[in-house]
Amino acid sequence: MSEKKKQVSAEIISPGLGDIEKVRDILFGKYVNSFEQRFADLEARMEADVDEMKQRLTAKISKMDSAVNESLAKLDKQIQSEQSSRDSELKALQSMLNDAEAALKQSIGMMEDQANHDLAAVRASLEESHQELLDQTSLVQAQLVSSLEKQKEELQTDKVGRQALALMLDEVAVKLRGS
Repeated sequence: MSEKKKQVSAEIISPGLGDIEKVRDILFGKYVNSFEQRFADLEARMEADVDEMKQRLTAKISKMDSAVNESLAKLDKQIQSEQSSRDSELKALQSMLNDAEAALKQSIGMMEDQANHDLAAVRASLEESHQELLDQTSLVQAQLVSSLEKQKEELQTDKVGRQALALMLDEVAVKLRGS
Protein backbone atom coordinates (compact mmCIF):
# COMPACT_ATOMS: atom_id res chain seq x y z
CA MET A 1 0.00 0.00 0.00
CA SER A 2 2.73 2.43 0.87
CA GLU A 3 4.68 1.16 -2.12
CA LYS A 4 1.86 2.06 -4.51
CA LYS A 5 1.65 5.50 -2.96
CA LYS A 6 5.36 5.95 -3.49
CA GLN A 7 5.08 4.93 -7.13
CA VAL A 8 2.11 7.17 -7.77
CA SER A 9 3.76 10.10 -6.10
CA ALA A 10 7.04 9.36 -7.86
CA GLU A 11 5.34 9.28 -11.27
CA ILE A 12 3.61 12.57 -10.55
CA ILE A 13 6.83 14.26 -9.45
CA SER A 14 9.08 12.76 -12.10
CA PRO A 15 7.87 10.35 -14.79
CA GLY A 16 11.30 8.66 -15.20
CA LEU A 17 11.54 7.78 -11.56
CA GLY A 18 9.52 4.58 -12.07
CA ASP A 19 12.37 3.15 -14.13
CA ILE A 20 14.78 3.81 -11.32
CA GLU A 21 12.47 1.90 -9.02
CA LYS A 22 12.57 -1.08 -11.36
CA VAL A 23 16.36 -1.01 -11.51
CA ARG A 24 16.53 -0.76 -7.78
CA ASP A 25 14.11 -3.69 -7.45
CA ILE A 26 16.29 -5.81 -9.73
CA LEU A 27 19.53 -5.01 -7.92
CA PHE A 28 18.36 -4.90 -4.34
CA GLY A 29 14.91 -6.48 -4.61
CA LYS A 30 15.31 -9.16 -1.99
CA TYR A 31 17.00 -6.93 0.51
CA VAL A 32 14.76 -3.97 -0.16
CA ASN A 33 11.64 -6.10 0.27
CA SER A 34 13.09 -7.48 3.50
CA PHE A 35 13.96 -3.96 4.71
CA GLU A 36 10.59 -2.64 3.66
CA GLN A 37 8.92 -5.51 5.48
CA ARG A 38 11.03 -4.78 8.57
CA PHE A 39 10.30 -1.06 8.32
CA ALA A 40 6.59 -1.81 7.90
CA ASP A 41 6.66 -4.13 10.94
CA LEU A 42 8.68 -1.60 12.91
CA GLU A 43 6.32 1.16 11.87
CA ALA A 44 3.30 -0.97 12.85
CA ARG A 45 4.90 -1.77 16.22
CA MET A 46 5.78 1.88 16.76
CA GLU A 47 2.25 2.93 15.89
CA ALA A 48 0.89 0.28 18.26
CA ASP A 49 3.34 1.41 20.97
CA VAL A 50 2.46 5.06 20.37
CA ASP A 51 -1.26 4.20 20.54
CA GLU A 52 -0.67 2.21 23.71
CA MET A 53 1.39 5.07 25.19
CA LYS A 54 -1.34 7.52 24.22
CA GLN A 55 -3.90 5.33 25.96
CA ARG A 56 -1.69 4.97 29.03
CA LEU A 57 -0.93 8.68 29.05
CA THR A 58 -4.61 9.48 28.67
CA ALA A 59 -5.43 7.10 31.52
CA LYS A 60 -2.68 8.56 33.71
CA ILE A 61 -3.73 12.10 32.89
CA SER A 62 -7.33 11.17 33.72
CA LYS A 63 -6.18 9.62 37.02
CA MET A 64 -4.02 12.65 37.80
CA ASP A 65 -6.84 14.97 36.81
CA SER A 66 -9.28 13.14 39.08
CA ALA A 67 -6.67 13.07 41.89
CA VAL A 68 -6.03 16.80 41.46
CA ASN A 69 -9.77 17.49 41.40
CA GLU A 70 -10.22 15.35 44.51
CA SER A 71 -7.36 17.13 46.26
CA LEU A 72 -8.77 20.51 45.24
CA ALA A 73 -12.19 19.48 46.54
CA LYS A 74 -10.64 18.40 49.86
CA LEU A 75 -8.66 21.63 50.07
CA ASP A 76 -11.78 23.61 49.26
CA LYS A 77 -13.67 21.81 52.04
CA GLN A 78 -10.79 22.43 54.45
CA ILE A 79 -10.65 26.08 53.48
CA GLN A 80 -14.40 26.45 53.93
CA SER A 81 -14.22 24.66 57.28
CA GLU A 82 -11.30 26.82 58.37
CA GLN A 83 -13.10 29.95 57.15
CA SER A 84 -16.26 29.08 59.06
CA SER A 85 -14.16 28.25 62.13
CA ARG A 86 -12.36 31.59 61.86
CA ASP A 87 -15.67 33.38 61.36
CA SER A 88 -17.15 31.79 64.48
CA GLU A 89 -13.98 32.58 66.47
CA LEU A 90 -14.07 36.15 65.18
CA LYS A 91 -17.71 36.48 66.20
CA ALA A 92 -16.90 35.06 69.65
CA LEU A 93 -13.98 37.49 70.03
CA GLN A 94 -16.18 40.37 68.87
CA SER A 95 -18.81 39.37 71.42
CA MET A 96 -16.19 39.17 74.17
CA LEU A 97 -14.83 42.55 73.13
CA ASN A 98 -18.31 44.08 73.18
CA ASP A 99 -18.96 42.57 76.63
CA ALA A 100 -15.62 43.87 77.92
CA GLU A 101 -16.35 47.29 76.46
CA ALA A 102 -19.79 47.37 78.12
CA ALA A 103 -18.29 46.28 81.46
CA LEU A 104 -15.56 48.90 81.14
CA LYS A 105 -18.09 51.62 80.33
CA GLN A 106 -20.17 50.55 83.32
CA SER A 107 -17.10 50.58 85.59
CA ILE A 108 -16.06 53.98 84.29
CA GLY A 109 -19.60 55.28 84.83
CA MET A 110 -19.64 53.94 88.39
CA MET A 111 -16.21 55.44 89.05
CA GLU A 112 -17.36 58.80 87.66
CA ASP A 113 -20.48 58.68 89.82
CA GLN A 114 -18.40 57.80 92.89
CA ALA A 115 -15.88 60.55 92.06
CA ASN A 116 -18.70 63.07 91.59
CA HIS A 117 -20.27 61.96 94.87
CA ASP A 118 -16.93 62.19 96.68
CA LEU A 119 -16.25 65.57 95.08
CA ALA A 120 -19.67 66.83 96.16
CA ALA A 121 -19.00 65.58 99.70
CA VAL A 122 -15.61 67.32 99.73
CA ARG A 123 -17.19 70.52 98.40
CA ALA A 124 -19.91 70.36 101.05
CA SER A 125 -17.29 69.72 103.73
CA LEU A 126 -15.19 72.63 102.43
CA GLU A 127 -18.24 74.90 102.36
CA GLU A 128 -19.11 73.86 105.89
CA SER A 129 -15.52 74.39 107.04
CA HIS A 130 -15.42 77.73 105.25
CA GLN A 131 -18.64 78.81 106.90
CA GLU A 132 -17.40 77.64 110.29
CA LEU A 133 -14.16 79.57 109.77
CA LEU A 134 -16.15 82.66 108.78
CA ASP A 135 -18.35 82.26 111.83
CA GLN A 136 -15.35 81.72 114.10
CA THR A 137 -13.56 84.68 112.52
CA SER A 138 -16.63 86.86 113.05
CA LEU A 139 -16.91 85.63 116.64
CA VAL A 140 -13.22 86.22 117.33
CA GLN A 141 -13.46 89.64 115.67
CA ALA A 142 -16.49 90.51 117.80
CA GLN A 143 -14.68 89.27 120.91
CA LEU A 144 -11.61 91.31 119.98
CA VAL A 145 -13.71 94.41 119.35
CA SER A 146 -15.52 93.87 122.65
CA SER A 147 -12.24 93.30 124.46
CA LEU A 148 -10.73 96.40 122.86
CA GLU A 149 -13.78 98.44 123.79
CA LYS A 150 -13.54 97.15 127.34
CA GLN A 151 -9.85 97.97 127.56
CA LYS A 152 -10.53 101.39 126.06
CA GLU A 153 -13.18 102.08 128.69
CA GLU A 154 -10.86 100.83 131.41
CA LEU A 155 -8.10 103.04 130.12
CA GLN A 156 -10.40 106.00 129.97
CA THR A 157 -11.67 105.17 133.45
CA ASP A 158 -8.08 104.92 134.65
CA LYS A 159 -7.26 108.15 132.89
CA VAL A 160 -10.22 109.91 134.49
CA GLY A 161 -9.16 108.45 137.84
CA ARG A 162 -5.68 109.88 137.34
CA GLN A 163 -7.01 113.25 136.40
CA ALA A 164 -9.26 113.21 139.42
CA LEU A 165 -6.32 112.08 141.56
CA ALA A 166 -4.19 114.82 140.03
CA LEU A 167 -6.87 117.40 140.82
CA MET A 168 -7.16 116.08 144.32
CA LEU A 169 -3.45 116.18 144.79
CA ASP A 170 -3.43 119.69 143.38
CA GLU A 171 -6.05 120.70 145.89
CA VAL A 172 -4.11 119.03 148.70
CA ALA A 173 -0.97 120.83 147.55
CA VAL A 174 -2.79 124.16 147.41
CA LYS A 175 -4.19 123.53 150.86
CA LEU A 176 -0.83 122.56 152.18
CA ARG A 177 0.70 125.62 150.74
CA GLY A 178 -1.94 127.75 152.04
CA SER A 179 -1.72 126.48 155.47
